[in-house]
Amino acid sequence: MLYAPCMLAARRIGNLGGLVSALLASCTLTPPQSAPLDAELEELTTLLVGDYFSSPDGGAREGRPIYLRIRAVTPPAGRRHALYAEMRHDGPDGEFYRQTIYLFDESPGRSANVATLLGVADRERAARLPADPGGLQRGDVVTTPPLAPGCEMTWKRVPDGFTGRIDPAHCLITGKRGDQRRLESVTNVTTIDVGQLERGFTQGGTLLFGKADGVPYRWPRVRESR
Repeated sequence: MLYAPCMLAARRIGNLGGLVSALLASCTLTPPQSAPLDAELEELTTLLVGDYFSSPDGGAREGRPIYLRIRAVTPPAGRRHALYAEMRHDGPDGEFYRQTIYLFDESPGRSANVATLLGVADRERAARLPADPGGLQRGDVVTTPPLAPGCEMTWKRVPDGFTGRIDPAHCLITGKRGDQRRLESVTNVTTIDVGQLERGFTQGGTLLFGKADGVPYRWPRVRESR
C-alpha cells in the first residue's frame, strides 16, 4: 500500500499518464522511518549496546557480581531492530545467569516503544550471537516464548537516557511452586551505567523478592555503545 501522501498525489494527477509513474517511483511504500518513535527507538537501541559490570552486592546472588553485555543482532525479516542481552556471574566468561532477545514493536501506529523479551533454547548457540549476529535471523538461535501476555517492557525517554518497565499490574506469571505472582522489572540506561531492578509480588501486593525500596542497582558501563 502507498503511504498517504503518495495516494493523494496519485489521485490529483491520475490522468497525466507517464508523469504518474515518475512521481510514484519517488514515493515511499511504507511510512517514513523518521517518525519520532522510530528515531527514539534507534537512539534507545544504540544506547543500550555495551558492557556493564555490577558490584558484588548488586548481582542476582549475594557476593556474586553480574556482567551484562548487550549487542545489536540481525533482526528477523520485517524488523529493523533486535538486541541480545547476556548476564553472567562474576565476569564476562562466568556462569550464565540469563540470556534474553529483545524484539520491539515497530508498527507505525504505536503509541510507545515496547519490547517483547524472549528466552533462548540453547545457551551456547545464543552466546555466539555477539560474534555472529546473523544467527537469530538464520534461525540458528531458537527463542522461547515470553513469560506471559502483559509482560512486555515499555520504554520512555527520561532526562539522562531511557527507562523501561514491566508493569506488575499487567504481568502475572506462575512461580516455580505453581503460585501466581506479579513481576516488576525496570531497566534504566544512560551513557555511564544501567540501572536494574526486578521484584516479585503476591497478587495482593506483598513483596516476595527484590529491593523493598524500589531503587534499581547501578551497573557501571565498562564498554561503550557501538
